[in-house]
Amino acid sequence: MIKRIILALLFGITAASAHQVDTVELELLQTDGKWKLEGLLDIAYMMPESRGVENAPPLFRKDVMDATPATHARYARVAEETMRKLLKLDYNGKELKWDIRFPDFEKSPLVLPPEEGGWALMKVEITTPALPGPGNFSAFWKDELQSDLYIIFEEGTNMPNVFPISSGMSAVLLKVPEGQDRPNATPTRAAQTENWIISGFRHVVPLGLDHLLFILGLFLLAPRLKPLLGQSLLFTTAHSISLALAVFGLISLPSRPVEILIAASIAWIGIENLLVRKLKPSRLYLVFGFGLLHGLGFAGVLLEKLGNLEGKDLALPLIGFNVGVELAQLSVLAIATLILWPLRKWTDKIQLGGSVLIASAGLFWMFERIFA
Repeated sequence: MIKRIILALLFGITAASAHQVDTVELELLQTDGKWKLEGLLDIAYMMPESRGVENAPPLFRKDVMDATPATHARYARVAEETMRKLLKLDYNGKELKWDIRFPDFEKSPLVLPPEEGGWALMKVEITTPALPGPGNFSAFWKDELQSDLYIIFEEGTNMPNVFPISSGMSAVLLKVPEGQDRPNATPTRAAQTENWIISGFRHVVPLGLDHLLFILGLFLLAPRLKPLLGQSLLFTTAHSISLALAVFGLISLPSRPVEILIAASIAWIGIENLLVRKLKPSRLYLVFGFGLLHGLGFAGVLLEKLGNLEGKDLALPLIGFNVGVELAQLSVLAIATLILWPLRKWTDKIQLGGSVLIASAGLFWMFERIFA
């Protein structure tokens, strides 16, 4: 019986062009003494002239199929170079050599897989010998665009359905027990929880500049840990509620107005800091309301990562992700407090300058998202 594990590489990077398919699914098969990963890659995302470049020109399926054999050969060659930079495989800590091929480009005439948007996708197959146990088969993912690798396990296993691997990290995918050649799927739920926490943390630091500025806006009005801890927890509670409602399909809003309103919330916090001298109860209502809004922004990212999970399978990713976000917020507040302490005689000037910058950034993003 062939074991299957679906590996989803979700490139949730804001710099990625809208003309690139930023979700790639690879399937891991064990058969004929080999481990094979196969799936689809977006050709534009593999090419250096367009990879992660905002507003990069799209590569359409028809145009690629009509290109010259020399161009086809370049696409395959450069895509291989890119994948070898992104993905490393190892067994018991020793890096494995793996072969890669693009079956579509081996056929004449070239026929690429159909895609609803008309973008150019190509099939990829990566193979490496299946080694005997005992041992661990692991994947290491490293992307300068800070994308995440998401491992989605097939239904019917006792393993977690989705396992995220952040850029710069590795994870054991298969474990071969003593005296057996057939590996067992891994990792454990504890490892999955840990990685979801890391994913949530990274969504704020370093990837979530808008979220980061909102938290710093709260800090600048009242830079004292006790009220800040309460605001941070209130904000997390609010975005956890709206995130859960969105993920479970109970609410759904278009992403564009949500992103505009998130930018407006950042501008609002910065401007209010310039008009208000001390923390008032009204700020708490704003924090909760804006938290609900930011939760809907998180949902756009998380829904892609969770694929088609349902019911109780959603609980662990949601909890882990939100814990990671809260830990990131607390870390930002703690670091900001440590930085401000030796500069406390300039607190007023720092509050003024920081609030102006936050308000300006929020207004800039708001108008950019309205007119982009």
